[in-house]
Formats: sequence, C-alpha cells, structure tokens
Amino acid sequence: MRLPLYLSAALLMFSAGCQKSDEPTPDTLLGKNWYNTTQAGDDGHTIFSTTNPNLAWTYDGFRLDADGSFVEYGLDAAFNPETRPGSWKQEGSLKYRISFQNPARKGYLLRIAKPAANQLQARRDY
Repeated sequence: MRLPLYLSAALLMFSAGCQKSDEPTPDTLLGKNWYNTTQAGDDGHTIFSTTNPNLAWTYDGFRLDADGSFVEYGLDAAFNPETRPGSWKQEGSLKYRISFQNPARKGYLLRIAKPAANQLQARRDY
C-alpha cells in the first residue's frame, strides 16, 4: 500500500527536477559573437544573432568570454569597424555589468532575454 505512494512521490520529484530552466547555460551565451540584427525585440531589447549580416551599417555586436573578458564590435567615427575590449561581471539573472579598458568609454548593464543557441535579445542600460 505504501509502494504506490512512494512511487508517486519519487515520480513527482523526478519530473520537478527535469523542468527546463530559464537560465542559460554558459555554452549558450559565452564564446560566441552576437551581432545586432536591427530587429526590435520585447521591452526595449534588440534581437542579436550569431550570424553576421556582413553589412557595414549594421556592424554592431558583442562577445562574452568565460574568463570575464568582453568585446564590443561597432563602427568608429569614420565608419570603420572597431573592437572595444573590456570585461563583464554577472549582476543577477541574465544581467551583466560591462566595463571597458578605455576609461573614457562609459560602461553599461547588458540585459539578456530569451537566450537560445543562435539568437537572443539584449538591451544596454547606460
């Protein structure tokens, strides 16, 4: 009589432990170049993809690496591609504080939403 009760409890605990988490695994975000698609996402976010559209006027993106290093891609004042190295620190669920090696460049809070293997939404809060 107790066996069905124990089996039901074990099955319930097992199924609760197998639920998909909203938190991305490090492999989802880290070590990939994320390029701005210029498509609007939700709540002020922009959609980023791991595929570069190879259009100079949309050259905008970033990369988070596991060692805490960060690189932002963009255009300089003469519209030439440039990289802006820096670092990141996690400040909460899908929130990363970005700081740059160039002290004249202002950092920001990078908010990630809806991360997937090849696409995510990001918003920069200055």
